[in-house]
Amino acid sequence: MKSMHKTSGRAILIVILLLVVIPLVVLAVWRLEGQAPTIEKMPAEMVIGAVPRTIVVDIAERGRGLKAVQAAVTQTGREVVLEEARFDGSLLGPGSGVEAHTLTLEVDAGKLNLAEGQATLRITARDFSWRDWWNGNRTVVEIPLTVDVKPPSITVLSRFHYVNQGGSGLLVYRLNEACPRHGVMVGERFFPGYPAGKDDGLSMMAFFAVGHDQKPDTIIKARAVDQAGNETTAGFSYRIRAKRFRKDVLNISERFIEQKMRPLMEAAGETATEPQAIFLAVNREMRKKNYETLTRLSEKATPEITWEGVFMRLPQAANRAQFADHRDYKYRGKIIDRQVHLGADLASLQQAPVPAANGGTVVFTGDVGIYGNTVVVEHGFGLFSLYSHLSSIQANAGDRVAKGDIIGRTGVTGLAVGDHLHFGMMVHDTLVNPIEWWDAHWINDNITTKMKLIR
Repeated sequence: MKSMHKTSGRAILIVILLLVVIPLVVLAVWRLEGQAPTIEKMPAEMVIGAVPRTIVVDIAERGRGLKAVQAAVTQTGREVVLEEARFDGSLLGPGSGVEAHTLTLEVDAGKLNLAEGQATLRITARDFSWRDWWNGNRTVVEIPLTVDVKPPSITVLSRFHYVNQGGSGLLVYRLNEACPRHGVMVGERFFPGYPAGKDDGLSMMAFFAVGHDQKPDTIIKARAVDQAGNETTAGFSYRIRAKRFRKDVLNISERFIEQKMRPLMEAAGETATEPQAIFLAVNREMRKKNYETLTRLSEKATPEITWEGVFMRLPQAANRAQFADHRDYKYRGKIIDRQVHLGADLASLQQAPVPAANGGTVVFTGDVGIYGNTVVVEHGFGLFSLYSHLSSIQANAGDRVAKGDIIGRTGVTGLAVGDHLHFGMMVHDTLVNPIEWWDAHWINDNITTKMKLIR
């Protein structure tokens, strides 16, 4: 009898273990999962200023789902909550099921009443685990913030900035702090500056240009933006000299369209049959794309001056067209297009050797539509020289060239009529008049004398 009771008691215990204890243990193990939420895309540190900054934070949870998230800024014991969210769920049920959440935070030093100095951005995330006495797994990420709401200052060192329409200039200035973006604004066009001194790296130079299409009353000013996004501008003395540019009327024949323009259009994968449509596809649309190809090379600017003295002109060459010639194109007695010639056309002997105008690095070689075979040399600080319509190219991208090194030969590639060199000078992304850079007196007065201020 005793044995039967013993057996019955063991059976009941086993049933209890199978039906109650083991499921509870399994449930507890499941509920006590220890994988905490992850917080991604967080910078190691941040600088914030008077301009609000937006930060996007991704939070992921691979277990029971998110329970709560919070973003707050703390400074000297004071905490300001930027954003927080709680997610519905049950500790006994499946949790919230929320596996991801994105915080889009606007950190505004002014609205948050943050003082100059250090602060902390804290991101906290919890899940629906039973860990931490049913509070869930917790992840905290703290990002140090440097609060800087004072704009930088600019001290202009150079004087007498006389710039021609379509011409170049140089500004020498000094910053009071390191700024990731600084330079010269000419109207809405920005020309970046570069460290130019041997001191603490705060003395700067910026080549700038006034486009042929910008008026003498265009506003020019220095501009700097610090790491916190604070911006300042500084005026300086300058004068823009108005220039008159030549006007030409070019008569376009169907023979020219068929021989020169149709092949260019077809090589670019474009289609058109009517002569005027072919002309406009090349002279207007292709010209615009080719111009953008060349001006995008400004991204290859380097912080090293590699040129010295006057720039070389193609030896024994006659002028065929000048910078900023305004051209009307007439077809069958009617003006069908207007464009501006942004370079100097120089004609010498057929397939004459073309020298590099000054020391620099070749940043581009190849075919550029209407410009034909082209070589572009960068001379430092965003100053470039361009050589187009070449019959052959004798240089490779990356080559370091000295003044006078032969980089190609003149030709009739692209939209050229007759063997010649189309020579251009470019400041950052603006084509300028090459004549200035061929003039030793102009270079001395406007460029090298100013360079000596900090060199």
